[in-house]
Amino acid sequence: MPKQTEWSPWEIATPQELADVPKDTPVLLAFSGGADSRALLHILAEQAARNGFSLTLAHVNHGIRGDEALRDRDFCVETAARYGVELCLEEVDVPTLAAMHGTGLEEEARSVRYSFFEKLMRERSIPLLVTAHHADDQLETLLFRLCRGTGAKGLCGISPVRTFSDVGYLARPLLTVRRCDILDFCRTEHLAYVVDSTNMDTAYARNRIRTEVVPVLESLFDDPQRRAAALSEGLREDEAYLSSLAEQFLSRIKSDEIPIAALSEMAKPVIRRVLMRWTIKGTGYSPERVHVEALMHLIESANVRGEVALPGGYTAEIENGKLMLVYGKRETEPYRIAFCEGNTVISDAGVSISVEKLSECTKINNLSIQTGIILYLKSDIMKSSLFWRSRQEGDLLFKGGMHRKLRRLYRDAGVSPRMRDRIPLLCDGDGIVWAPFIGVRDGLAIDGDAYQIHIKTV
Repeated sequence: MPKQTEWSPWEIATPQELADVPKDTPVLLAFSGGADSRALLHILAEQAARNGFSLTLAHVNHGIRGDEALRDRDFCVETAARYGVELCLEEVDVPTLAAMHGTGLEEEARSVRYSFFEKLMRERSIPLLVTAHHADDQLETLLFRLCRGTGAKGLCGISPVRTFSDVGYLARPLLTVRRCDILDFCRTEHLAYVVDSTNMDTAYARNRIRTEVVPVLESLFDDPQRRAAALSEGLREDEAYLSSLAEQFLSRIKSDEIPIAALSEMAKPVIRRVLMRWTIKGTGYSPERVHVEALMHLIESANVRGEVALPGGYTAEIENGKLMLVYGKRETEPYRIAFCEGNTVISDAGVSISVEKLSECTKINNLSIQTGIILYLKSDIMKSSLFWRSRQEGDLLFKGGMHRKLRRLYRDAGVSPRMRDRIPLLCDGDGIVWAPFIGVRDGLAIDGDAYQIHIKTV
């Protein structure tokens, strides 16, 4: 049995202290009738009497558990009446909504709950929402995020207080208190509560962590909940500092475009947070870790393959040394342009081609790099037969002793469909000579006049 942690129910911080608002600020308590919210109601009722704030309860019947949910609703109504506080009820058919929206039950239920809370706070001018999340919830959240894959921000866990929409704050006074201590408090104070039978359904990942993983940790380590809470608190402090540096950087940017040179001077942890905030601000969507890492790679490579698909139909791309957002597909008209020395700009594709004849060049076998090539031409006839064109359906490149589909080569090289239409292909009468990012056609000579070719964004 884990060692009991001392806590003083009547001395825990008030929601107003957590949110740093006046002590008489009204409170809306999310009340399920379970042990956690039942204990918190008992504590908040005493704080309300002492500090003079109004207390309102909110309960949602999700339409998932049938008669059991109706029992919970009736219990909440009776409990609110016993304390002399108002209870606001919401009845919703979550299974039907989840089917309509293509979401899971848990996700839809949470969305419904918090939408209801926000609506009440707006209508009643209540700026402070309180939930009964506790230390076991914190540990389960960290384990869940760690195994699913997360960064430092995810390991910050559940915050004791945060802004809630644009209506106020969400506070969690019991976040450092273990559930076993809450249950002891309910027994000591003779507080009746209801039990949600679905909490034991191990078909849900979090329930399985709660019922199978956490007990093992408690048998091996003293108070893993406290250790998880300490980890989250320390990481939140680190996150706050790094985020402040990211905010300072973004505040100095005068437009929605980020200069790559300036961004590259920052430490990588700060760059990641800049990219996260920049993406949210520009698209309205929160990027996943894979998107942020793709943006990091984009910045480090900074070449013509400069784009990353983001949520909401947006694309981030690098042009003229700046990272910018583009919405929707960028249409590029088909083109065919003669091969010539000097600079050639293909405006519609947003690229330029530089061709320079070299007076002296070391013969090399590796002719091609991703966006550049040293090409050898034996005669002006060979030179005049070359041209640049856009990609066409069914394009093939003779490589590795066989004709290979360019579309598949692009896909294997990680070149996005959007970029494929922009990349100019060097061709002659026999087909593709060079495809940037892929390579050159088999059998090209390495003698004759040497030309250095480079492609970049404009």
